[in-house]
Amino acid sequence: MPSGEVSTNRRALVLLFLLVWGIYGSLTDLWDQYGYNLMHAGVEAFAERGHFFLEGSRTPKFVQIENAPPVVGEQVSTDTFRYNGRLYPVKQPGMFLVAAVFYKPLSLLGISYEREYNLATVLVSWLTSGLLAAIVVTLLFSQALGEGLATRSALIVALSLGFSSIFFPYSGILHHDLLSSSFLYIAYFLTLAQGGKNPKSRARFFTGGILAGYAFTTSAPAVLFLVPFVIAIVWAKGWKPLLLFIVGYVLGVLPLLIYNAACFGNPFLMANRVAQDATTQPGLSPSRIFEKFTWYFLSPRTALWSFSPVLYFAFAGLALRAFKREKDTLVLLGGTVIYLLFVFSIPTHGGASFGPRYLLPVFPFLAVGLIPVLKWIHAPGDHSGAGLRRIVRILLGIAFCAGILISFSGAVRGTMYGMEEHPFIYRLRIGMGLAGSPEAPAAFPLLYPIILIASALFYFLPEKIFSQKQD
Repeated sequence: MPSGEVSTNRRALVLLFLLVWGIYGSLTDLWDQYGYNLMHAGVEAFAERGHFFLEGSRTPKFVQIENAPPVVGEQVSTDTFRYNGRLYPVKQPGMFLVAAVFYKPLSLLGISYEREYNLATVLVSWLTSGLLAAIVVTLLFSQALGEGLATRSALIVALSLGFSSIFFPYSGILHHDLLSSSFLYIAYFLTLAQGGKNPKSRARFFTGGILAGYAFTTSAPAVLFLVPFVIAIVWAKGWKPLLLFIVGYVLGVLPLLIYNAACFGNPFLMANRVAQDATTQPGLSPSRIFEKFTWYFLSPRTALWSFSPVLYFAFAGLALRAFKREKDTLVLLGGTVIYLLFVFSIPTHGGASFGPRYLLPVFPFLAVGLIPVLKWIHAPGDHSGAGLRRIVRILLGIAFCAGILISFSGAVRGTMYGMEEHPFIYRLRIGMGLAGSPEAPAAFPLLYPIILIASALFYFLPEKIFSQKQD
């Protein structure tokens, strides 16, 4: 690749990262910081008091966290439990450890949860979930370019994840699902992704293993991707890279083992098992599978098509990738299928969350499926099926623009809705000035149309406008 082209791509990657990260930060929602205060309570306990149990906080929003009023859509007050007289979160420690790295210096500068709750929670969320989500979007753009997509098509792939899916609103929350999905995708990018990387770099497999293991330290279901990673690495790269990956994976899981041993006296005893949390206990049955499939893929109030419709095209792209026997599909599609079986087997749906939040861990993997779809739509010199390609391009564009509107409403209005009617339709009416309430007054009547027009212009304008001029 010519040095000028490499330099141009690097500038594009840096600019995209700064743009995405900046937008995520500017739209971080305070309502979510109140609703997910348990996440920050765990950070404060570790960073300020050096332990993981939650007692001892002087922050008003953390003092009564055990007796907080029930969240709409949940059967319990908070995800906490008592063990040996101490109050613990029903969470993996990875999220708290990462966030503490950023919160500790902030607290030393006077931006603590006790003194500046709003500013502290927003900055911690932006420096963790927002930062990692922006990195994932940028790497996805890089992967799409490396696999041969034009700049605008590669941007469509990256922004489909970054702004046209509920990856967008959850990027503003310190949340284990968002962090875990980011670690998993970066691990995939380093070890198996096609396009523009050095496949012989041993450090990539070691680092990828650490990140995949730390994804498990952050969220328990991430362990479901270990077997697909192992098989894909052996098939595509061989046994030596797998050994490096496994060593890294063990190091990534080590903080979880230390946490379990320190808190519960057994390195292999997880918090959800100690808490006897029945919401994550799998139990497959035909009736449950049907109910979950309806909830996640059919129901207009909760399904993927109502919140992130562009990802339905991604499923088709992953199937096409598998048909071509691309080896990374073992992780992308195989991992997704295994994870979906787990989600279908547990009784909970994720509570009063904006859209199918439990699917977040596979969103970056699904988005990779858009690369072959865009390749097929814009295949140079191939005029067969031109009419079908045009139809798919239009449908994909509609889904892309609709997803941006939907996810924007989740970003500015928060991800805990607890409303009887469809959350996006309700927020759209408020945003357009067609409805209002004391809690959410009507506002910004031109904002939604402007966003729709801007996204449609970006998607449907001719490709040559976005092409770089060659000397």
